[in-house]
Amino acid sequence: MASLVRHLAERGEPVLATDQNPPDAALHGFWKGLAAEVTFRPLDVTDAGAVRALVDEARPERAVHGAAITAIPPDAERARFARTVEVNVMGTMILLEALRGRPGRVVVVSSGSVYGPRETVAPIGEDDATVPQDLYQLTKFAADALARRYAKINAIDLAVVRLASPFGPFERDTGSRPLLSPIHAWVRAALRGEPIRVSGPPGHLRDAIHVEDVASGIATVLLAPRLHHDVYNVGWGRATTARETLETLARLVPGLRYEFVPDETSPWATRGPLACDRLRALGWQPRHDLASGLAAYLDWLRSQA
Repeated sequence: MASLVRHLAERGEPVLATDQNPPDAALHGFWKGLAAEVTFRPLDVTDAGAVRALVDEARPERAVHGAAITAIPPDAERARFARTVEVNVMGTMILLEALRGRPGRVVVVSSGSVYGPRETVAPIGEDDATVPQDLYQLTKFAADALARRYAKINAIDLAVVRLASPFGPFERDTGSRPLLSPIHAWVRAALRGEPIRVSGPPGHLRDAIHVEDVASGIATVLLAPRLHHDVYNVGWGRATTARETLETLARLVPGLRYEFVPDETSPWATRGPLACDRLRALGWQPRHDLASGLAAYLDWLRSQA
């Protein structure tokens, strides 16, 4: 969400950002010198009183809800089961209840993982079947469906965005995301000159999309004059294999060594590409393909070093 805040402020839209954790120096720098001001307020989305108080004070014209505990390994899932449901499902409903009766659009950030694992290169559309399986997917789909129903019976201008597989600046564990993307690990290993061992088969599919394009996609839905749907996919729209991703990374970082190791617990879970025709109909186009997205990510990491 750091890139969404930056994208909106670059467009001249003042942003009030909230999170449980205050921004560090790097994030402050990422939001500095933009066309509009970014202010920050700490907030626990499960604290109904605090959420109501902030909404009453700020009176937002539009809102994006992205607070979540993301995909977690089974052992952490057991330990944080109730808290994940509380944040991902009840946190969504608490915010919508606070926003009920106020003008302006609400965008709820969901996940393309709700479609379940897919061994297909054919893009998945918003009306295709959803097959959530693990706790994260189940809670994201529950929040996704409940938000749309709540909006319908309360006349709220709301849309859900289902994200593909984001990568790029400020992917890190701040307490709510213990399981980071494979690309996060691979690009850092490449810059350190370390060999990469990839568990699982090289043909696993993902729709990998740079966070700048995720940000512009969400902003497009948030700021569009009118929406014709209540669900929008946000992805590159093309299936990328683990091998293709590493081959591209090796061209950008000469000398990179990698190998695939058989392992049924591969972090590169197969997930088909998302059809983004609805989003493109609103005028959105991704800025990056796989190569330029990885190059931009590498440049950003080098600048941070």
